[in-house]
Amino acid sequence: MPYIQNASLFLASSLIGFAIYIVLIRFWMQWVRADFRNELGAFVIRLTNPIVIPVRRLLPPIGTIDTATIALAYFIAIVKVAAIIQILGQQIDAIYYFLWGFGLLVRSTIYVFLAAIFISIIASWFAAGSYHPILAVARSISEPLLAPARRLIPAIAGIDLSPIIVILFFNFSLRLLVDPILPRVF
Repeated sequence: MPYIQNASLFLASSLIGFAIYIVLIRFWMQWVRADFRNELGAFVIRLTNPIVIPVRRLLPPIGTIDTATIALAYFIAIVKVAAIIQILGQQIDAIYYFLWGFGLLVRSTIYVFLAAIFISIIASWFAAGSYHPILAVARSISEPLLAPARRLIPAIAGIDLSPIIVILFFNFSLRLLVDPILPRVF
């Protein structure tokens, strides 16, 4: 791959990927009712409101699901697919944009969950009782996933094994659901 193409691929993938993650973090913070008054929540709202609010007029929420935010994340994932395909100079059928966009959305969601779990784990080693905005959001997102795993496998000798179970589940899901959908370039 030529250097310019490689650099363009990296830049487009990183910037558009950041947009996907920010919108997904907003979606999951709303879903788990995380505190948006902290610095991270305010940053996410400030960054996404100019796009989410107009889309919300077209796609109102369905129950507790913010359809505008998840539709925006899916649209950004499709844009990422289109940008990568354009940079690579390839032609694909239109259905692959939607399929690969869905795969990117699922993988990005799993990565948000894994990051939240890892942040919670590492923080429990060093600052078990402290408060930090990122830590508060990570705990809010990871706790609904870890609580059922804790009921399955209780702590052994004071060691919580629930993150291992959830991480294994997500890695299994990546290989079972996402890897068959997405080509290696993504």
